[in-house]
Amino acid sequence: MGSAVFALSVALMLFYSGVRNPIPTTVPFVLSTLLVAILWGRGPAITAAVAASATFNFFFVPPWDAAFSIPTVEEAVLLGGLLAVAVIVGTMIERMKRVRAEADQYAASERLQKVLLGCISHDLKTPLTGVIGSLSTLLEERALGSEGREELTAIAYREAKQLDRFVTQILEMTRLEAGAFRVRQEPLDVRSVIDSAADQLREVFEERPCRVELPLGLPSIYVDAILFPHALINILDNAAKYSPPGAPIEITAGAGIKDVVISVADRGIGIPVEHLHRVFEKFSRLRQPASAAGVVGGTGLGLAIAKGVVEAHGGAIWAERRDGGGTIVRISLPRRGDAE
Repeated sequence: MGSAVFALSVALMLFYSGVRNPIPTTVPFVLSTLLVAILWGRGPAITAAVAASATFNFFFVPPWDAAFSIPTVEEAVLLGGLLAVAVIVGTMIERMKRVRAEADQYAASERLQKVLLGCISHDLKTPLTGVIGSLSTLLEERALGSEGREELTAIAYREAKQLDRFVTQILEMTRLEAGAFRVRQEPLDVRSVIDSAADQLREVFEERPCRVELPLGLPSIYVDAILFPHALINILDNAAKYSPPGAPIEITAGAGIKDVVISVADRGIGIPVEHLHRVFEKFSRLRQPASAAGVVGGTGLGLAIAKGVVEAHGGAIWAERRDGGGTIVRISLPRRGDAE
């Protein structure tokens, strides 16, 4: 439609500028078809060519009375030439765009492989080393008392859980990239979803309080009972990871006319304003001072996975700086009537 309007606009400009000779008018029509082919591709260019031929007949074929007349051989040649320009140039442009998209996809795949290799060599190797070290000590040191054995077993278990989380995040990101997630939405109580996510992070919340404040009469959210809690788990885990031990994490929610907003607030090291949008990119790990808990590790995929899951539900996710220090991550989900 836009390409046809463009061709009509060219015809009107020529007509009202006093041009009546059919021969000079063919050049602007050819150029307009060429421009549409370059900008929008073959389909719109064919539409522009047909529209240009029709407007040429209407405005510029004698007796110039702004009415259609029986097409001549010359007009048929003009239409054929315009269609040839549209098809040839449009096809070339679409092919170039496709090749460029494939090249970008290949470059992204190459980058993904490099980052994953770096992740495996460092972030995955670190907990694996802890597991092997603890277990080898248990096997070799026969003189260890029960307290020492319990401590080493706890270290091995903690590091194994961390390793499991890393592998799970990589697999989830791979599924998101491949479009393998199928969202099965059903109405769920907000508190039950939050409790389900918090229950998966029991060990994390042993070191810090997790406060949940929900208003009465909060409507249900229409989400996948398995996928959406994973997004919330990643957000809560990220909040804990970048906060000092003992710092509380606060979860609140509120309902608007069209959406329900869930907020996760921490008192961590915060995010610079210019990087608030980047924290949801794959492998984004901001270079800033380590938290009070020590150097922060991870794959940099947690919030990217959360973003993919939330958007698959038709929602939105964003981060804000918190007054007094820290970060607030908000999730907006359409209310059930709007989602359906």
